[in-house]
Amino acid sequence: MGVWAGVDPGEKRIGCARGDGLGVLATPRGVLSTREELVVWLLKTDEDHQLAGVVIGMPRNMDGSFGPMAIRSLELVRWLRDQVDFPVLLWDERLTSVHAQGLAGNRGLDEKAAAILLQSFLDAGTPDQPDPPGLIEAADGKI
Repeated sequence: MGVWAGVDPGEKRIGCARGDGLGVLATPRGVLSTREELVVWLLKTDEDHQLAGVVIGMPRNMDGSFGPMAIRSLELVRWLRDQVDFPVLLWDERLTSVHAQGLAGNRGLDEKAAAILLQSFLDAGTPDQPDPPGLIEAADGKI
C-alpha cells in the first residue's frame, strides 16, 4: 500500500498531511503558501515512488451545495492533475477546520485540518471516487 497525502487549501495557506505506509494514520506535515510549493512538497513526498495519491479537501455547504471554496478546491485539483502523475482526488471536508480548532485552537489549524480530512479518507478505505456530481457544473457557472 502506498502513502496518501492530504491537502486542505485555505484562503491564505495550504495545510498538508501525510499518511503512514499502512494507510492507518494521518499526521500533520506543515503549511505552504503557494500551489507551486505544494507540487514541490508532493514530489519530495513521492521521492521513493511511495505516493499512492493526494486527497484535496473540498468544503461543501451544510446543505450539500458547493460554495466558492469548493470551486477553488476544484480549480486546484484540475491544475494539480496537470502537474503530477499520481491520482488527485477531492474529498468532502465539511467541518474539518471546526474540528481542528476544537482540538488546539488556531495553532496549526491548517495542517491539523489536512490531517483530519486525510484520516477521514483513510478510515473510509481510500475510495477511488470521481469528482462529486454537480461540482463541475457549479464551477463552470461559478455559482
